[in-house]
Amino acid sequence: MKLIILLLIISGLLFSSGFEDHNEKHINKELSHLNLSQEQNEKIKEILKEFKRDLKEYRSFKENIEDGIKKVFIKDSFNKEELNKLYNELYEKTKEIEIKLLKNIHTVLSRKQREEFTHYFDEWKVE
Repeated sequence: MKLIILLLIISGLLFSSGFEDHNEKHINKELSHLNLSQEQNEKIKEILKEFKRDLKEYRSFKENIEDGIKKVFIKDSFNKEELNKLYNELYEKTKEIEIKLLKNIHTVLSRKQREEFTHYFDEWKVE
């Protein structure tokens, strides 16, 4: 009986710490930790809407590139140049979207807010 209670307590602790991490990431992604003004909030909402549209296009683009990579790999001879070209296209598109997002956010945030934002760069990577 003590073992069961101990397992329940440990499970509860593990679950609660995982839940907190999820909420923290969600909050950081929402930028609430930057204490945005009403005007900044409105501008950021528009930037994020555009980012969402870009991500939707990107996912389709990425899927096409990945299909191309599979087709190149299936061929009888290995074509490093063709694979390299496809991977570079994917990287360039990813970089383009990330830079556009960062540029747009940069124009809205104060210097101090930009410094805070950099702590969560990984949250904003296009994948």
